[in-house]
Parts: sequence; C-alpha cells; structure tokens
Amino acid sequence: MPTVSINGSEVYYARAGEGPPVLFVHGSGGDYTIWGHQLEGLKDAFTVAALDLNGHGKSPRREGDGLRLYTEDALSVLSALAEEVGPVVLLGHSLGGAVALNVALQKPPGLRALGLIGTGAKLRVHPDILRAIDEDLERAVEQILRWAFAPNPPAELYQRAKEQMLRNGQAALSRDFRTCDAFDVMDRLGEIEVPTLVVVGREDKLTPVKYSEYLRDRIPSAILEVIEGAGHMVMVERPEALNEAIRKFVSALTRNAKGG
Repeated sequence: MPTVSINGSEVYYARAGEGPPVLFVHGSGGDYTIWGHQLEGLKDAFTVAALDLNGHGKSPRREGDGLRLYTEDALSVLSALAEEVGPVVLLGHSLGGAVALNVALQKPPGLRALGLIGTGAKLRVHPDILRAIDEDLERAVEQILRWAFAPNPPAELYQRAKEQMLRNGQAALSRDFRTCDAFDVMDRLGEIEVPTLVVVGREDKLTPVKYSEYLRDRIPSAILEVIEGAGHMVMVERPEALNEAIRKFVSALTRNAKGG
C-alpha cells in the first residue's frame, strides 16, 4: 500500500486503476477494506483510492482531536493524488462523510467534487452507545451493527463488519463516535462550492434519509440518490448500485468539463 507522510507519521491507502481520481474515506471503526467492492468495481474507469484513517487499519494512531486529525489524513492523500493524477472526487461514509464535509469547507485546490454516503451535517450519538464502547466493546459493536444493516442482512456481511470494528479496537471506535457526536456543520453547508453527490440507503436507521435530504436541500450543487434495499452499510449491501451512482456522477463531471 502507498503512504503519505504527515507530522512524523504515515497514512496508508490502497489504490487501483487509472483515470479521474476518486478517494474514499471509511466510517467509524472501519478501514479501507470496507471499500473493496468500489476499488474492484470502479478501477476500469477511475483511479480509485481508499485510505486508513490514523489509528485504523495500517495507519498508526496520532493523538489529538479526531476531526482535525482525520481531516489532515484525508487532505494529505487528496493532495498527493491531485498532484499526480488531477483534481479528486472525495467520498466519505458516515464519519468519513463528516471528514469529507470538513475538507470541502477548507476549499483545498485539489478537490473536484464531493460524495456523501450515509452521513449527515450533524451526527449525534446516543449516550448508551458511547457508554457501551467504553465498558464492553463487543456489546457495543453488536448494538451498532443491529442498526447498521437493512433487515436480515447476509450473515457474512454482518460478521465481516463486526470483525473489522473489533480489529480496529476500542480506542479507534471511541474516538470515532465521539467525533461524530461533536460534529455539526448544519449552518455551513451553503459554503460548499463543489458538485456533491449524496447517497443513502432507503432503510438507513443510523443516518436516515431525511439527513441526506437536508444535505441535498442546503448544499448548492447537490443531487440525491436513494438506494433501495440497503441500510447504513450501502457500500457492501448494494455495491453495484452505489458504484453505478458514483460512475454516473463522475462521468457527468467529466462530460461537463469537456462541454459535452
């Protein structure tokens, strides 16, 4: 996996394909592997990359404020891709969507467009979940995942998500959910100037459809795609549908840039 250096540490990311660059940011307790279907399914048309936020996967943990550090991670990989390949479409899921929004509000020159997947402008977390993460990680993960999927998910998907959260550990999950709980940019969405794709599963219980409708209605150049038969984990529940939404969005950006 390639890396970028940041403050004496490293951020790891996976990369595949060639073409316009697309960068994915995972959600709470995750790592780059959650985007496996996107890395494989979109590499025929795009340079696809997915990072491990610090303290997740292969990226060493740096101590400090979660949102600030995660934003630094995303900006560092985005800047590296933009310098090598060109302006980047940055897509984030849940916590990763909060990170993507925070990046967009900084207006970096390498940002071409934004993708917000199962996320919101405000991401309050129930105190029982925060308490459970501190007291019993496995119980907390079970509690989270009961809300994360549409009804009757395949056992393999559920187990893989559980193993990923447990593998990344209590410290990562605690900081992630507390970062979500403190996140609120509801009054700043009008500042986002890049085209934005908003995607949500119809049965998302953690970040319901109304969260995505709020994003669509208040980000000036936003469109909304609601994916049927999916909950919060749309990238693994309905990967082909998500890939098609991304493919259409990025291809339209390219056509518009060429005046076609």
